[in-house]
Amino acid sequence: MASPDAAPRKLVAVLAEVYECLVNARATKPKQDAEQVARAIIDGVHVHPRYGAAAQDATCLALTLIGRMVATVTAPTSHLARFVQDTLEVLLRDLDVVSQMVATFACEERDQVVRHLAAKSASACVLYQLQVSGVLHPSWHGTCEQALLSLPAGPQLDACLWSLTHVLRELLRAKRPELVRTLVAAFDVSVCTAASRFLSAAGASGLADTFCHLLDLLEFLMASGGGSPRLTYVHAAALVAAVSRAPLYFVSKRAALLLKRAALRTAGEDWLGTCGESAADLGALSAAVLDAAAGDWMSSVSAESLTFFGGSSNTKGGSEDGECDTAMLRAVSLLLIKSVQYHVTSAATGDGEAGSHLTRLWRFLRQRGVRPTDADHDCALLPLLFGEQDDDMMEAAKAALVIFLRLRENSASAEAPCAAGCNPHCHFLFLLRAVWWDHRILLDFLMSTETCFLEYFLRYLRYLRTERRGFAASCRRLDAEAPPRVPFGRDGEGRRRRRRTGEHTLGRARRCLLQLHLLLARLQHKKLFPYKADALLRLLWQVTRQLGQDGPT
Repeated sequence: MASPDAAPRKLVAVLAEVYECLVNARATKPKQDAEQVARAIIDGVHVHPRYGAAAQDATCLALTLIGRMVATVTAPTSHLARFVQDTLEVLLRDLDVVSQMVATFACEERDQVVRHLAAKSASACVLYQLQVSGVLHPSWHGTCEQALLSLPAGPQLDACLWSLTHVLRELLRAKRPELVRTLVAAFDVSVCTAASRFLSAAGASGLADTFCHLLDLLEFLMASGGGSPRLTYVHAAALVAAVSRAPLYFVSKRAALLLKRAALRTAGEDWLGTCGESAADLGALSAAVLDAAAGDWMSSVSAESLTFFGGSSNTKGGSEDGECDTAMLRAVSLLLIKSVQYHVTSAATGDGEAGSHLTRLWRFLRQRGVRPTDADHDCALLPLLFGEQDDDMMEAAKAALVIFLRLRENSASAEAPCAAGCNPHCHFLFLLRAVWWDHRILLDFLMSTETCFLEYFLRYLRYLRTERRGFAASCRRLDAEAPPRVPFGRDGEGRRRRRRTGEHTLGRARRCLLQLHLLLARLQHKKLFPYKADALLRLLWQVTRQLGQDGPT
């Protein structure tokens, strides 16, 4: 009498032979024809519910084979491409394998591997059919839509969210905007409903997986442009609240990183380059962030210590037991700074609240362990926090410059330029000090497309050209913060005197800019610079000439 698992073992042998033929470039065609192979695969999909754990290997192998076949057909380099095409047609057209895999989305919680493979292979088939025919598979569409509209959080909803996100991501990668619009339009109502249901419940237990899947979907929707893509901004207040009250730290961090990318307009930049925000979108996000900040939101934002191989320390920051998560601190800081930037540049706002928001941010950072050498110098906080992250540092410096200039326009007094913690002279000098006054690193920043340094640098040089006294004052303050370690005697006394007057930092800054100007001019003359730099060269020449009047070279 045959054992209960004899049928699954026999099926595994058949499927393993087919898989070996697909992955081995020298293998011959399987013994079975295309229809027989297709029926063996569909039996593999069905065998798990019938035989339970004993048949899991057969089901996993069948699901993996389906994904492999779709990949072979979409990139037909295999000598078996025609055979695979015929097999896949039988699976999709005659046996409706997609409906069978979608039914597996609702399998028990313990069958996570089977459910994930089913979602992955079903998504591959849906994507293939959509690219070929321009039509969504009705069973996949109906199941996912029903789950988004009415199902409680659980394995089936998670599988549907994952599958929908995967299809959308691959369409963005393939640069198929017409199919992206088709997909987004088909799920517009159901995704909006799911967002309303679950984003406001981020603090509920048991929703972590669903919430994170939904965040992934929202990011790709932002990259796609159109109607429901603006859900991140519509539900900005709920996402901001999730940063501080989600029960699991990784959920809070995921929400903070999504909001940061929304504020920087970088969601989905790897696929489309931009996302489709409008001024109203950013206004809604800014209002939600600043309203929360005014309500002492940042005091409840956690920044757990980093995790190491030896374990982790659950410090909230500023203790000796461990370091704070700087990625979380950078995300919250950039989110608030970009919101303040939008606030001060919009026509209907003043400047009083902006200073209060910045003061709250500096207090938050100090409480989380970001402490500069000069305890009273708030301008040192951003360079210290963003020093190891060039792209975020440039975004923060650019936003701080815009805020500073707008506050100075609206202020009757020009005193205390460091009061708001965003003196652009201090930020630029901290940047130069961080790169060891090396003009070649500045040149790398100028040539890179990964940061906004060029935009920031041009704007700052225009300001420096008209405000070199403030620059000299910042040089004096930075020299006072870092007293020289020199021996006693005539030379040591002279160097200490130069630091007291700011000549040390001023001279190094001018030399760095002068060397940058000379190197840039040579590259421009030899046509080795990637873009026309005439305006930048003029600004550098004017600035270095003016700074030469304030101190030695």
